[in-house]
Amino acid sequence: MANASISNLPNDVELLKAMLAERDKIIAEQDKAIKEITIKLSWAEEKYRAMELRYFGRKSEKYTPFEDKQNRLFDEAEEFAQPQVAPVELKVHVPEHDRAKRGRKSKEMLVSERQEIVHDLTDEEKTCPCCGKQRPLIGEDKSSEYDLVPAHVVELVHIIKKYGPCNCEGFAQAEEPTIIAAKGPAKVIPGSDFTNRTTAFFMTAKFADAVPFYRMEKTLARDGLIISRAALCNQAMAIGRAIGDLIDAMDRDLRKSPVLLMDETTVKVLKDERGPPGRKSYMWVARGYYGEKVIILFRYNPTREGEFARSLLEGFSGYLQTDGYSGYNRVGEREGIIHVSCFAHIRRKFHEAWETSAKTGPAIEAIELIRRLYEVESECRSAFNSGKLSAASFLERRRAQAQPIIDEFKAWLDTTAGPVAPQSALGRAISYAQGQLERARRFAEHELLTPDTNAAENAIRPFVVGRKNWLFSGSPLGAHASAGIYSLIETAKANGHEPFAYLAYLFDQLPLCKTFDEREALLPYRLGPKGYAVN
Repeated sequence: MANASISNLPNDVELLKAMLAERDKIIAEQDKAIKEITIKLSWAEEKYRAMELRYFGRKSEKYTPFEDKQNRLFDEAEEFAQPQVAPVELKVHVPEHDRAKRGRKSKEMLVSERQEIVHDLTDEEKTCPCCGKQRPLIGEDKSSEYDLVPAHVVELVHIIKKYGPCNCEGFAQAEEPTIIAAKGPAKVIPGSDFTNRTTAFFMTAKFADAVPFYRMEKTLARDGLIISRAALCNQAMAIGRAIGDLIDAMDRDLRKSPVLLMDETTVKVLKDERGPPGRKSYMWVARGYYGEKVIILFRYNPTREGEFARSLLEGFSGYLQTDGYSGYNRVGEREGIIHVSCFAHIRRKFHEAWETSAKTGPAIEAIELIRRLYEVESECRSAFNSGKLSAASFLERRRAQAQPIIDEFKAWLDTTAGPVAPQSALGRAISYAQGQLERARRFAEHELLTPDTNAAENAIRPFVVGRKNWLFSGSPLGAHASAGIYSLIETAKANGHEPFAYLAYLFDQLPLCKTFDEREALLPYRLGPKGYAVN
C-alpha cells in the first residue's frame, strides 16, 4: 500500500478506511517491535557496562574531583559507621593568619630500647695543628633512626622446684602433703610448647592482620621458629575451645542490646559433610551495644537460611537493621522486633544504574536526595557527639530534617517508576527502593541507629580481607573457632584495645580465673583499654 500511486487507490470510501486502518495497525506493530528491540538493546548495553565495570571499573562509589561538581557526592559507605575524629593539624600563628607548619612529621613510636651512639673525631683530628692543644667542644647535633631487630626465638626453661616430706617426728602426724611443688606457668593452652604471648601473636597475625598460616609458617622459619601449619591450626582450635564460654557471654549480652545490625558473607569449608569439598557456607555477624560499648559477634553456619537468623535473635527485642536479604523479613515481623532497612544499599542500586547508563539519566536525582539525607545525619550526629544536643534533641532535629527528604524521595520514586522499564537497572533500583523505604525511614527513631548497616559491613570486612588470603576453612570446627576469635578481636578493636596486647593479657589471665564472673570481667567491652599492661 505504501508504494501504491494515488491513481491506483479505490474510490470506495469504506475500502479506503479499511486500508488506512490496516496501515495504522502495521505501523503500530512496527513501533511496538522497535520499542521492544530498543529496550532489549538498552538492557544488553546495561549488562555490558555492568560487566565492564565489574571487571575493569573502580570498586569505590566515591567521585573524583574531575567529574561534574553536581555529581561529586560524598561516600556514605563508611562515613557514619563510627564517630570520626578529625585529624589534628599543627599550626603556627602569625599576626595575619594561621599557617600550617611545614617539615617532617614527628614520629611517635613505641621503642623497647634506646641506644646512644656517639660519633666523635679522633684525638689526632681534634688536635690544633698550631699549638698542639685539643680544640674546644662547642656543641653537638642529634638525629634519630629506627632499627627493627629481626625476631629471635628465646627458649624459656621453667624449673619447678619440688619438695618432699620433712624428717621431723611431728610431720607424719600433721597430715601435710607428702610432696609439694612450686606453680609453673599458667597456660591458656595446657601443655603447649609456646608462651601465651606467642599464641597471641599467632592469633593476631592470622585474624587481625590476615596472614594465612601457610605464609606464617614460612615467615617464622626464617626467624628460626620451626612450626608446621597443622600446629598453628591446632593452636587456633584450642583457643576457640578456651574462649567458648566468653563467646556465649557475648551472645547473651548482645541479645540485650536495644539495637542490632546484622550481615553475612560467604566462606568455603573443605571438610564439609554436606557435599563436595569447598562448599559455600556463611559467616554471620551481629553488632550491638552493651551500654555504650560495642559488641561484635561472629557466628558460622553452613547455610544462609532465615531460620539461623531467627535462632541468633532468640530473646532479642528492639531495632534490627539489615540489608534487603529476604531471610531477615520473617525475623523482622516477629513481635518485639522493629525491622530497619539500609539506605546505603538503596543508594548502591541507583549508583549501579547511573554507572551502567554511562552516568546519564534520572538515577542521579535519587543519589542526590540520599546525599542530602546523609548531610542531615552528618550535621545532627556531629552536634550530638560533641554534646551540643541531648539524645532527645538529636532525635527531634534529625526526624524534623530527615523525614521531608524521605517523603520527597518517595514521591520521586512513585513519579519516576511509571515510564521506566521494570527490568532495566533503574527500574530494578526503583523497585528495590520502594520495597525497602518504609523500613529504611525507621532509622530516625533511635539515636544508636544510622541510615545504613555500614557498621556491620565494616565489622565483617576484616574477615573478607582475610578470606582473600587463606581462601577457606579446613572444617566446620575450624570455622566455629575462627568465628570466636574474630569476635574477640573485632570487639576489642571497636572498644579501643590493641588486638595483640588484649589477647596477650587475656591469655595470661584466663587460666588464673577461678569463677566465671572473673572470666567475664576480661571481655573487651567490660575491660577498659588502660586497665591492663603486657610484659
